[in-house]
Amino acid sequence: PQHTALDWRADRPNDQPLLQAIRLPVRNLHQELEPFRRKYEVIIIDGGGRITATARAAVMASDFIIVPILPSKPDLLSTQDFFREVINEVTAVKDIQGAILINQVQTGTLINREVREHLKELHYPVFDTVLHLYVAYKEAMAAGLSVIEYDPKSKAAQEMAAFFHELEEVLN
Repeated sequence: PQHTALDWRADRPNDQPLLQAIRLPVRNLHQELEPFRRKYEVIIIDGGGRITATARAAVMASDFIIVPILPSKPDLLSTQDFFREVINEVTAVKDIQGAILINQVQTGTLINREVREHLKELHYPVFDTVLHLYVAYKEAMAAGLSVIEYDPKSKAAQEMAAFFHELEEVLN
């Protein structure tokens, strides 16, 4: 509903590699994806951050789920609900893998440590890599670029590259 990926793609400079971003209907998302599965090796579905029909359809159509979470109590509770109401429901029907990605971390904060400890207790898979709260992410988004394209030497680009590497390891 937010069209974040579409807006980002619309802002993408013409001199950058072409990336497709489209909006597909929710009800039959898994069917609509089939032609794209034949054409593309990787498809990223942004299902939004709430428990909605869109999120359920995105999870059902996915092979791997990345669940971003902010280090805060409301986000932790929402993530627990998402696992209970969506992930567990879908895994009863099909095999699905995934992990939580802690995002917008402020180093050294108590809430960051508490969220990590709580996630360990819940036994949800969590990526080792965390993404920090760097302004480069917001600036890259506004420019229609990835953070690696925007500032390849930045800390944000380095941690995104580390996340991609970890994701590749998990997927292989």
